Amino acid sequence: MNDLNFTSENQNFKVVIPNIVLDEIQILCKSSYPNETGGILIGFYNEQYTSAIISKFMSAPPDSKSGPTWFVRGINGVKKKLDQLWYKKNEYYIGEWHYHPDSSSTLSNQDIKQMSEISCNENYKCPEPVLLIVGGRYKSWEYSTYVFPKNKKFIQLDVVDEFGGSKELDSR
Repeated sequence: MNDLNFTSENQNFKVVIPNIVLDEIQILCKSSYPNETGGILIGFYNEQYTSAIISKFMSAPPDSKSGPTWFVRGINGVKKKLDQLWYKKNEYYIGEWHYHPDSSSTLSNQDIKQMSEISCNENYKCPEPVLLIVGGRYKSWEYSTYVFPKNKKFIQLDVVDEFGGSKELDSR
């Protein structure tokens, strides 16, 4: 399977997530099961600023807390790591990811509230953060991706194939 490409209906927002990143996130999801987990998406924009490319991710910081139906991402070490990536590789905070074990990848009201707050928080320096939610479980993963423009309603992105059409995801 090629990298996952997500886009909004109007093509204004695009996110590319390489398979290696998804594979590594799945490993963390498996190891946290039956609890939720999550972290931060890191990346950059293409030269035309038309797509966010997720180059790596951070796992849950050590002060994170979780249960089977909830996750609170901690903050220990996050700023230092993001500063290092910015100065060394010109990569930066793109958004958040988390896992809904044995459940849908649909976002919750809590997800909407949290991501809307992040989009308005100047400390994140990201007025359009991305949220990736991984649902399901081994052999039946499900992915949903959303963008949260500052002071606007969130936008769900659809998976598209290399020819621009929507596609269903295969189990990985």
